[in-house]
Amino acid sequence: MTHSQTTSSGSERLSEQANYLPIFLILIPLIEILLFAIAGYHLGFANGGWMGIAKLAILTIGAFLVAYATYRMAIEKGALLYVKGAIFALVLSGGSVGIVGSTFFIATSAGLSMAPVQEAELGAFLQEVGPYVDGRIAVVDQAAELAPIMQALAEDLSARTTQEGETGPGPIYRTLNSLFGRADGLSQQITVSLAVRQDVLAQITALRSAMEATLADEDRTIWDRRAEMRRQYTQLLSALTQLDQAIPVSLVRSYAAELWGGVLIPNREAASARINRTLGGYAASLTEALAAQKGVAGDPPAFPAKIGALETFRYAGKNIPIILAAFLVDLLFPLALWGYAVMTLVQIDKDRNPHRWAKTQRAESDIDVITKRRPMQIPRARDDEESSKPSSSTRNPGRPSGKSRR
Repeated sequence: MTHSQTTSSGSERLSEQANYLPIFLILIPLIEILLFAIAGYHLGFANGGWMGIAKLAILTIGAFLVAYATYRMAIEKGALLYVKGAIFALVLSGGSVGIVGSTFFIATSAGLSMAPVQEAELGAFLQEVGPYVDGRIAVVDQAAELAPIMQALAEDLSARTTQEGETGPGPIYRTLNSLFGRADGLSQQITVSLAVRQDVLAQITALRSAMEATLADEDRTIWDRRAEMRRQYTQLLSALTQLDQAIPVSLVRSYAAELWGGVLIPNREAASARINRTLGGYAASLTEALAAQKGVAGDPPAFPAKIGALETFRYAGKNIPIILAAFLVDLLFPLALWGYAVMTLVQIDKDRNPHRWAKTQRAESDIDVITKRRPMQIPRARDDEESSKPSSSTRNPGRPSGKSRR
């Protein structure tokens, strides 16, 4: 290649580079900060009214200036300095482009995928709330089975009390009447609590439906929906507590323990034993019904915390289109532009100054000769060297040999 051809090809590369570099040096940071502004809005930088918007605007403008200056210095300064021999300039310029691009990539990927990730977290939370609430309701349903037992017990005690009262209000009558009064009071209280239980169950059902409807409402931001769901979940836990307290299970346990203790009527051992056998049967029925109840293991599900930027990458598989788009725009394209600019400048300098990039070959030493040959070739090489050496007669053609002297 002649010098004129080299110069023309270098000029073509320079002109081609000058056409697109200024455009992309502005276009790439501009697209990056637009995506960053949208991501910053989803990250909550714009919260707080005008102050939040001003904060996001200042942050976006600063990010644009830093990105533009970094990319321009990396290409216009770092690449040229590397061509002139500064190896560290290549590392510094490429590293700065990678750091700026990685920062935009992480912020943009997290911000653009934060809303769907937060929605997925809330959806998983609702799936945990459902079985927990159903378990709590099942416990209350088991407690509701005490109502017919207490009603039957109160009716039986009422009949026995009436029978004993036909002969007069004696000590047996007074004992049975006292037991009947407490049983009848508990039976009525459980009956009233069952009506309250139905109201609380209706409230719980309405709150669960409201939480699902809130999550599905896409007309509001995920942060507004999250705040509303948090308030609804607090109301749901309060309703579950009311449901637990609706049926007085603890009072029934105390009454069963009282029945197990029996009664003692002075000077009426046979009547006391007969009554205690009846009370023991009542206590056994209540104890069996109370033992059949099984509570819910574990605490209620914790409401999910606000998702963080790095936590969004746990759902990278579900948001792969967003992440790949951010990777291409924020990281891969700036690095590719810088890399092609470096290679173009290197090739131009090679065409103009080939002697600078030419590799100098050092002379082969004896060690190089030996290491390049196989072990079986070394003796043959020595023989070749001996045969190539001139003989004594050849070295001294004018000197007679010893025999000729003699």
